[in-house]
Amino acid sequence: YDPVHFKTFVMGLILVIAVIAATLFPLWPAEMRVGVYYLSVGAGCFVASILLLAVARCILFLIIWLITGGRHHFWFLPNLTADVGFIDSFRPLYTHEYKGPKADLKKDEKSETKKQQKSDSEEKSDSEKKEDEEGKVGPGNHGTEGSGGERHSDTDSDRREDDRSQHSSGNGNDFEMITKEELEQQTDGDCEEEEEEDNDGETTKSSHEKS
Repeated sequence: YDPVHFKTFVMGLILVIAVIAATLFPLWPAEMRVGVYYLSVGAGCFVASILLLAVARCILFLIIWLITGGRHHFWFLPNLTADVGFIDSFRPLYTHEYKGPKADLKKDEKSETKKQQKSDSEEKSDSEKKEDEEGKVGPGNHGTEGSGGERHSDTDSDRREDDRSQHSSGNGNDFEMITKEELEQQTDGDCEEEEEEDNDGETTKSSHEKS
């Protein structure tokens, strides 16, 4: 169920009554007919004035443009035919633009200043790069000069470590043999200590027996 809204019903009824009233215009009173006549004439004059303004502003722009050689662009009611509201179509009242040699000179000056700024920035960046390179080269040379001995000492220490590693790799079996001999000596020493303890125990027993 989708009922018709009351508002749409009222608007449709008013539209039907207005159409019937317009068709019955000859039966209206004389005063109402005169009022409607004046209103229609006023609306027609308003629309005609808007059209005349649109044509006149174009003619005025063309005249000023021809007289000044295309340097001055003057628009009266520039937003008259624009896609804006009724009040905004009358704002601003006029606009003026000067497009002559001075404007070209200003544009050229602006472009030159921009180019100069770019060139200055590029020169600064180049100088900064050179300074950075010089700074890197300077301390690097001093570091190499001052750390020559350190480098030699590093190389000597590396050589010594290499020699030690070679000796250790060459004598790995010797180290293993030494460790085995030490283990055997330790085991022999332990056995001798046990034998001495046994001998001491036997002597003590014999002494007790004798006593």
